[in-house]
Amino acid sequence: MAPAWRFTEDEQDVVTELMNMGVGRAAASFSRLVDDEVVLSVPLVRLADMSEAEAAFAASVPEVLAGVMQSFEGLITGSAALLFPGERSLELVRAVIGEDMPAEEISELEQETLAEIGNIILNSCLATIANVLKTELHSSLPEPYHAGRAGLTRLLGGNDSIIMLVQIDFSLKSRNLEGYLAFVIDLRSAEAFRSAIAEYLEELSG
Repeated sequence: MAPAWRFTEDEQDVVTELMNMGVGRAAASFSRLVDDEVVLSVPLVRLADMSEAEAAFAASVPEVLAGVMQSFEGLITGSAALLFPGERSLELVRAVIGEDMPAEEISELEQETLAEIGNIILNSCLATIANVLKTELHSSLPEPYHAGRAGLTRLLGGNDSIIMLVQIDFSLKSRNLEGYLAFVIDLRSAEAFRSAIAEYLEELSG
């Protein structure tokens, strides 16, 4: 028997669509922040246990990461992280606060700016999940993360958790950046998450 978190193809499609809706909402807010069109897309969503997630991180996530993390609770309980390649995070910050600011000042504002970006994107995704699945999710304030990918899964959660790794492509001005969303879901709430998605699919087909 498959674990509760092993979604069917239809359920996986719903999760991908929820993420696309969430980052679509975030793109509108992000566009206002940088005063330019921002296009965000979700090319890939993967669900994995901790060992599978570590292998996925090793294969696709850069060695050095910068971003933010926050916890959430409700229908699903866990934590979420928005991560960027460490060497590219300053590019994203520069897009928000402007090209003319000296490099040392940009570095000082990096964590604050990434927290603001993370707040927009993470909360847009969580709010979309809550709205579509007719439930409530409450999240903490984002906290900065700047470290290597080694041990990231242990920082995010333990062996009683699953990882939903969401790759995001950013397109703004002349920049094409890649970021990652990692939602760590407590296994005890994974079945409730699946049940809510199944109910949503029933409503669509009814």
